[in-house]
Formats: sequence, C-alpha cells, structure tokens
Amino acid sequence: MEASPTGAVRVDYSMTAGEALPVAVRAQGCRIETEDGRSYLDACGGAMVMLLGHGHPRVVEALRRQSTEINYAYRFSFRNEPMLELAERIARRAPGDLEWSFFNSSGSEANESAMHLAVLYWELLGKPAKIEFLSRVTSYHGSTLGALSLSGSRWRAPFESLLHKYAAVPNSQTAEQGAAELEAAILSRGADHVAAFIVEPVTGSSGAAVDLPPGYLKAVREVCDRHRVLLVADEIITGFGRTGRWFGVEHHDAVPDVITFGKGIGGGVVPLSGMVATAGIRDVVGTAPNGFSYGHTFSGYPLGCAVGCAVIDTIEQEGLVEEADRKGTRIRAELEQMAARHPLMHELRGRGLLQGIELRHPGTGERFAAADRISGRVAAAARERGLMIYPCPTPILNEHMDAVMLAPPLIISDAEIDELLGSLDAAATAVENSLA
Repeated sequence: MEASPTGAVRVDYSMTAGEALPVAVRAQGCRIETEDGRSYLDACGGAMVMLLGHGHPRVVEALRRQSTEINYAYRFSFRNEPMLELAERIARRAPGDLEWSFFNSSGSEANESAMHLAVLYWELLGKPAKIEFLSRVTSYHGSTLGALSLSGSRWRAPFESLLHKYAAVPNSQTAEQGAAELEAAILSRGADHVAAFIVEPVTGSSGAAVDLPPGYLKAVREVCDRHRVLLVADEIITGFGRTGRWFGVEHHDAVPDVITFGKGIGGGVVPLSGMVATAGIRDVVGTAPNGFSYGHTFSGYPLGCAVGCAVIDTIEQEGLVEEADRKGTRIRAELEQMAARHPLMHELRGRGLLQGIELRHPGTGERFAAADRISGRVAAAARERGLMIYPCPTPILNEHMDAVMLAPPLIISDAEIDELLGSLDAAATAVENSLA
C-alpha cells in the first residue's frame, strides 16, 4: 500500500514490480511526468520502444482518425487497407527481396511466427524433419515459450524444464569463428533437422548493445545457404532507424531470409510487431491450401497498422534515420570522453541511438557480483537525477556482466542530449563515490 498525493491510501492490485514505483500520469516527447510532480528524461524509451517519443502528434492523429473508421477486422474474414499499406511501406524499405509481411502484436509473437513460417516452408518443400532452431548465447527473443526457447539468457532459468534446448551457438569474436561454430551446431543436429538460425544485429537486454563482428552476417549467411537453413534477423529493437539505418542488417553485407520487428513500429501507442520475408518464401508458402494460416487474434488489425504507417512516414519525412546516425555518433564520442573520467564505465558498444555501457569495479577493473546489483544502482542514481536508462544485469556463461543501455527517441534534441550526458555523468560519479 502507498499514499497518493491526496493522502488517500492506494492498494496496488496489479502484478507490477515488487518495489513501489512512481505513478506516471502524462508524457510528451522525451519526457515522462509522475503524479508527485517529477519530470524524467526518457533516455531508454521504456523498453527501447519510443522511436518517436511520447505522444507524437502524427501518431496520435493516425490513431484518432483510424478509430473513427475501423479498429479491428479478423484476418481470416477480411483484408484491410492499413494492413495493405503498411506491408507496402515495409516492402519499399526492407533490404534485398524481403517484401512479404505478416503482422502481430508483440516481439515474442513475431519471433514465434518466424518459427511457424520456417517449419511450414520446409514442410512444403518436402523437408518435414527440419523443425529445430539455432540461436546465440547470449540472446533474447521473447517471453513466450517458443521465443524463450530461442533465447540464450538468464530469463530461461525458471522455465528451463519447459523449454527446447535451441540456444547453442556462442557469441563469437570473429566472423570465421562464428561461422565455424554455427556449422558445427548444424552438423551436430544434422542439417536435415535444422529449420533456421536466428541472430540479433545488435543485442538488446541480453548483452547491452553488443554488435556483430565485421563480416559475421555474411559468413553465417554462407553457412546457412550451404546447409539449407533459413537465416532470421531479430530486429525487434533495431528496426526502423534505431541504429542509424532502416534495419540493423544494413550495417552488414548480407541479407537474411526473414526479419522480425516490433516495439517502435507501434509508436508506443499500440502493440504492433511483425516479420518480413523474401519473395521466395512467399512463393512456397503460397502453395499451402490456407497460405500462412498461423497467427494471433490481432494479427494485421487496422488500428495498429494505421499507426505503423504513420510511424514509417514520420521517420522518412523527418529524416530520423539520418538523425539517429548523427545523434548516435555524437553521444558515442561524448561517452568516450566520459568513460576516460569514469573507470566504472569499462566498455562502450552499440550503433546509432542504441548504446551500451559495460560496468566494472573502478578500483579493480573486475566484473561485479550479481549481488552487487550495480547496474540497478547506476539506473537508480540516474533516476534520482531525472534520467531514465535501462539496466542490464546479464549472466555470461559462468560470469556475471553488468551494463546499462541508452535508447532515446530518435527525436531527442541536442539540448536533451546535453541533459542526458550531464545526468549520466553525475550518476556515475555518485556510484563511484559509494564504492570508494
């Protein structure tokens, strides 16, 4: 129980975090206000969601306009115009011949649908035994059981007895090593049993913005082609401009068979996700009697898809992909200067407006123990100073790694970047002083 600003006692019947969190009451742009009158600079977009910030007028208007026309249409009964328009926009922007889209509500659902798609594809090609999946350790692909089975992260632990043992390929330091480890994993299972390999172009909470090694995507693309395994890029976080490109794979010299996306495409006002696949996959799946007959109740719903169209149009017309590249370059340069003053900030990584900071003990340079909760302490120190960042405590094999992430909206101003960096600097100083 907690007291509200009026003095009344509020009982929280919701299943939220164990601590008493502030109650958010309004948000606009890069700022969130709480009922106690505090204002926070949202430098992580909640869970890396807010590509366009809170309450972007074009997104709100798209939601309002579509709500007066049609909100929902069941995909087995009707197509709808916003769904067709969103698929067309993504086909124009996706790399290579990725042009066939399917829409869901969450990133977990998008990755589950990619699994369904891969199994159906191989079944239609006369390879029904290809039902296994490979992913990387560490990685995170969602909280539903299929997507969690793909994930090589700490979130597996409580459900391990329920999950398939998919996450098998270590995160590699070089493209050559990564290709060899993937090939070994495929051969250990038999290529006739492996449907797809899924990889994040830049990791999210599982590793705090770890980028792929140079040449990695091309090297594993060649391995997948050689063994007839689909390559899936999980761009739930990195899609639609976050890394300074429309899609994270565009930083690399290979194109996957499927890209999954989510989070930012819904503008923070509706749940929306999906996947885009090659024309070749569509041609095969189109031979099934019911086409791609998997999905969820809200797959392709018009209200969400109308918002998705507005998000893409806004990113395009306001030049926000280029802005993410420019602003990300500036933030990284200033973080490097900051890290030179703060031994707590051990390593920087990431692309565009997705930046990770690994934390180590300023006195010894050693990783912290999980019990130290250091990433949470840094995030809390930042929050005390009106800055929201994303803590990433992560087990790495037999070690524990602490990090924090920055993923501000693409619309963040230069003045707000100054505020972000100043508050982060002060938070790092406070935590370092507490460790002295």
